[in-house]
Amino acid sequence: MSHQPRSPSTDISYLSPWKQAILYVLGGATNQHYDSIFATQFFDLHQHKNLPLRDFIDVLCNNFTRYQRFTEDGQYQIIPTEKQKRFLEKIICGKECFHFSEVGSGKTKVILPLLCQTFLSSNNEAHAYFARNGKRKDTLVILVPEHLVNDARTQVFRHCLNINFKEKYKVYDDIFALLHKEVTLGHGLGGGSPKKQIFVTSFNQFKKALTYEKICRKMRPHREQILVIADEVDDFLDRDKLVFNICSNAANAFNTQTLELFHEVSKSVYNGLDHNPKLFASSANPEYWRDLHDKFVAIHQEIQDASIFNEKSLRHCTSSISHDIEGYKALIARPYESVNRAMPGSYYSDVERTIYLTFVILSEDISKYNELFQGERKFITFEYWKQQLRELDYDELVYGHDGLSEIAEKHPNCARGIIRFLYIIILKRMEIRDGSRSVNSIDIMFNFDLIGFTGTPFLDNYPTANYIRNQRVDDIPPVIDRSFYAYSNEEISTETFKKRFTVFQGTNSNVSIQFVSSNFMQDTLKVGEMETLKAIFEKEEQSAQSTPPFNVVVDLCGVFKLTTIYDVKNLVLEYFGRDCFHYIYHINQADGSDRMLCIRTDNDVAFDEEFYKHLCRTYGATLSSKIFFFVDNRNYIGKDVPYQLGYQRQFSRPLFTKSVVIAHDVSDFSKIWQAMGRSRTMNSTTFSIYKKDIPAEMAVEGTGEIKHHPLTRHLYTRNCDSKMAGNLSSIYQTIIALYNLVEESFYYRDEIVNTFIEKMDKTIGMKVEYVENKISKIISRDPASARILQHILIDKFRRSPNKMVAQTELSSNMTDLLSRQIVRQKFEQRIPTSDVYDDYIRFLSGEQVSLMEISYTKQQQKQKQKQKAKSQDNDTMDVFDKRNQLLVTFKEDDYFKATLRADKDNTKKILALPLSIPIFKMFYIDEGEKKVINIYPTLQFLYSHHIKPSYIDDGVRKLLKDAINDTYQASLDFLTTVTNEKELEENGLNNSEFHSEVLFSCIRQHPQYCLVGIEPGVFVIGMKDQFNIFDIAAHPLKNYFQYATDETGFILFDNTRTKSVDEFGPYFLQNYLILDALSKPEVAQNVITYYNKYKEILGRCLNDYDEKQGKGFICWRFFMNQAHD
Repeated sequence: MSHQPRSPSTDISYLSPWKQAILYVLGGATNQHYDSIFATQFFDLHQHKNLPLRDFIDVLCNNFTRYQRFTEDGQYQIIPTEKQKRFLEKIICGKECFHFSEVGSGKTKVILPLLCQTFLSSNNEAHAYFARNGKRKDTLVILVPEHLVNDARTQVFRHCLNINFKEKYKVYDDIFALLHKEVTLGHGLGGGSPKKQIFVTSFNQFKKALTYEKICRKMRPHREQILVIADEVDDFLDRDKLVFNICSNAANAFNTQTLELFHEVSKSVYNGLDHNPKLFASSANPEYWRDLHDKFVAIHQEIQDASIFNEKSLRHCTSSISHDIEGYKALIARPYESVNRAMPGSYYSDVERTIYLTFVILSEDISKYNELFQGERKFITFEYWKQQLRELDYDELVYGHDGLSEIAEKHPNCARGIIRFLYIIILKRMEIRDGSRSVNSIDIMFNFDLIGFTGTPFLDNYPTANYIRNQRVDDIPPVIDRSFYAYSNEEISTETFKKRFTVFQGTNSNVSIQFVSSNFMQDTLKVGEMETLKAIFEKEEQSAQSTPPFNVVVDLCGVFKLTTIYDVKNLVLEYFGRDCFHYIYHINQADGSDRMLCIRTDNDVAFDEEFYKHLCRTYGATLSSKIFFFVDNRNYIGKDVPYQLGYQRQFSRPLFTKSVVIAHDVSDFSKIWQAMGRSRTMNSTTFSIYKKDIPAEMAVEGTGEIKHHPLTRHLYTRNCDSKMAGNLSSIYQTIIALYNLVEESFYYRDEIVNTFIEKMDKTIGMKVEYVENKISKIISRDPASARILQHILIDKFRRSPNKMVAQTELSSNMTDLLSRQIVRQKFEQRIPTSDVYDDYIRFLSGEQVSLMEISYTKQQQKQKQKQKAKSQDNDTMDVFDKRNQLLVTFKEDDYFKATLRADKDNTKKILALPLSIPIFKMFYIDEGEKKVINIYPTLQFLYSHHIKPSYIDDGVRKLLKDAINDTYQASLDFLTTVTNEKELEENGLNNSEFHSEVLFSCIRQHPQYCLVGIEPGVFVIGMKDQFNIFDIAAHPLKNYFQYATDETGFILFDNTRTKSVDEFGPYFLQNYLILDALSKPEVAQNVITYYNKYKEILGRCLNDYDEKQGKGFICWRFFMNQAHD
């Protein structure tokens, strides 16, 4: 680069190639020389446009090796095999949309990137198959389970960014890129030929995206040009994980009586007592509490298996242990189906289950709630202490430092009182759903051309988008090859079963296993988890033929919940000594990374390729005897997988010599096979599978090939039966998907949001009747959809072991009646009919023991791995729709100068402007007089995540448009409006009982805020620090602001100088009614209770209180001193 001396009329001149290079990179210039350099780095797929598909696949696979590194033996790390080539060809042109290849066949590492390259090509034959008898595809969506997202993104970026030089295709690693206006499908904003695009995302993220109207408007008219590829399609169509709901949440409105009744039911069931109708006679719906008692009994019986519910802990760690434990501290319940997983720490399928198991955890592991107790102990009232905790010293209880577990241990008779105190607090804070949109996997099947592959090929059957598009009425073709399925009602011969199972095994055709009874675990788990692991060590040593007897433990059923890797290390040292194993492989519970713990030094290092090579150089062929692999039930994929293959190639022996799979209560053969498949050298690895309750006639001593074992056939056929039957949730979601199909919608809006509340309020029957009529009417309106449902039900019934069900010929009327009964049963409102429909419902309910749907599944234990953002699958509708967005613009000549003086800072003035449309409204009745409380937001509060989008409407926009021009006059107008509104709303009532009720609230639960009182019933809510002493001085309403408080009850300032619950000020009752409605701290309920029952004591304590410790009832324990004295 050179330049001439600068003069007033001379600019810098660029005389070198830099300008051309910069313009070339930015796309503003062409340069043949640069083209010739870069083109050699790209792979031109267009030159093979007319090549036959099989030849084209050979070209792709030859090119695939260019992306691989060389191993130490001079070979490419991955070379596609002939079998992988044929599998790729089968996926592209097979009649079925899903295809099975055994575990470890390279589906994610090889097949997926090759499919993406095929899509980016212009090969005519490949794209003719991709069209699936529809339109040519220009958009590809890659769907994988969440734990494979990062790996899938890496593979797609690695293999697809240097394809077709200068072609403008896009690869997105986030489906929500579609929210951007410049990301379009098809021709795009500029017209022209359609550009190809690839989106890589998870199952749930794609479902979540389809609840956004902006994305739906782009995808729905273009869906025939979209091809969806699903990896691990068995997970995608898992009957327990079909649906994904996007929920908005709200605080519950349980009154004191309801909370007490929940406690009574939980306590009686836990203690094995019968239902006592007298305790519930005064409730509005005694029948609800009787039914709830029965449900809790069923749940209690189910959780007695220690591997499901450990009496000491339920720790199933996610990506963050601290975040996981946070869930236990408060156990805020949300239905399992809300996000296809419960919130961290709450692993239960519905709210009622969470309510009961909260009591169980409190009773069996109360120490989990120590932090909650320390924060709330100061609010234990003197009256509660007298009734429930007299054995304890009151001052020590309220002001002491002993932890919760210490108090319970020293004073066991007081445990019930403490449990009751904490249980009521937890239930008061429990969130419930306020509304939801749901998308399920079947919606995607019905709307998009979908292909996929799996290593566990047991799937329910659904019609494809092509079947629906062509309005076919014939039998629904299978979505996957089922020639190797074996159903119990077929009663096939042993030889036929072995032939089918051999097809299922594929290359894993010589797998040696032994089933070992795990009944002993029911006793050892009562002692401890390490006792159980030690018992397994002993059993393996008894049958050992080599040393060490085994080197892998796969905890499929989640037995080891409390166990740390150091506990395992200590046991390995104790049992095998220092010279046997040198390292323990494990998964870091905090971030899901692969680790190696040195037994001798306690050094815990990352298990990567460099460390693996170091181990190979150190130990050579003996490496397999120096590593103990401890694999928990969440770790289906690890970095050791490619090392297993490399190790066997290099040393001709398996890295996993013998694998102990702890299945115990897991009867799903798919999951057992998947756990065995953690060894990628199954033919060379021996397996011990620990399973409880093995029938005597199926107990076989010694190892043998898996297909010859009688228990294998039992589990395999049961697996085929159950996958075909599905469960009540899956058939219900099928009906919902058909409804959405007719309504031309990707998602469904749930009318029944909180089933248990509808039951309690006796409105469930009416709502269920409305839903069943609506669904029946819409589906019957479309003969094709009604016929699809009929086909699906008939296909299921044909495989039923019940001959009466298997021989069913469903008519259209029977199908309609059955669909209605499915809806009723889903909401537990169906009354048994004592006919064949009872058999239909029982069969469709899958493996449920009873017709009550309380099933707790192992999938709820399985957690995502390596989740970077905790909010990735957030179940809150946190993106406002455009109609609920608020745009405010004004001109400021010098913003920074204006901020130097509060009276000149127009930005702050506008943000502090209160709007005269209430965001929250409640009323209460006290001594026959109705009082109304309105809360009005500041403009700044509207830009927080604490409000619901529905508040921002045309009325708010109009009000704000008129107000920002003159904030002073707008503030005065606000005062006039809100005062008149309150006077019109307050009317006397004859009801003498105290009662409060929230009429509406557009404020989300547990907000952070600052609340300013203007007069009784009129409050302004702003952001946490909005009403500080400096900003208030310049506010137009500064003379009307009487006092301010925050969400915890702290008084920020007070101009009233009052000390009465009946007078406007920091002790005014209305403050604590608001606090209870928005934040639910225990102090608020204490004030309300004392106001109703012990008002005289409250008044006396206030008169004696000197306010040295602060103002407001947040200083509750100092008031309690007065009561105590």
